[in-house]
Amino acid sequence: MDQTDPKTRIFVCLPLGRAADEIEKFIEPLRVFRDYKWATRPQLHITLKFIGDAAAERVTRLDSNLSRVGGTLPFSFSLSSAGFFPNAERARTIWLGIGDGSGQLEKLAASVDRAAAASGFEKERRAFHPHVTLARARGERPTPLALIEALAKAPSLTETCGRFILMKSVLSPAGAIYSPMAEYPL
Repeated sequence: MDQTDPKTRIFVCLPLGRAADEIEKFIEPLRVFRDYKWATRPQLHITLKFIGDAAAERVTRLDSNLSRVGGTLPFSFSLSSAGFFPNAERARTIWLGIGDGSGQLEKLAASVDRAAAASGFEKERRAFHPHVTLARARGERPTPLALIEALAKAPSLTETCGRFILMKSVLSPAGAIYSPMAEYPL
């Protein structure tokens, strides 16, 4: 595992492989909607647990606990249909949802949450909704109908999960920069 700063912003995620390439192609023409900050290829993932700022010793404990999460076999899941938080009319976040395999992702997220709790981090209070974030709104505006219509044509993709990652996140004016700290096979 990489060395950490005294406080490091971290999260645990599932990386995407080929599906990320297809998502990137799908997003490219949507970048004309400039009221949204669109994800780049390195930012496409499924967050299993957002932790936030953490002291180095707790990150070390988390790494140890996450290394014991495995024991499941790699599995496949499908990505399909775009969605919106909180709703389509005033989307603050635009995402691609999970179809088949969501139950296995939920079990993995629950295992990661238990490992984080055992490491001294707060247990997740909200229900887990696996998704890939495509964009975040830059302000409070109604979602353009043309964007909603374009998102209705989101591709259906399949991805295989064989590992998850403890990721460091550094905020910059250009957006978050992610770098893997540790990788865990299933």
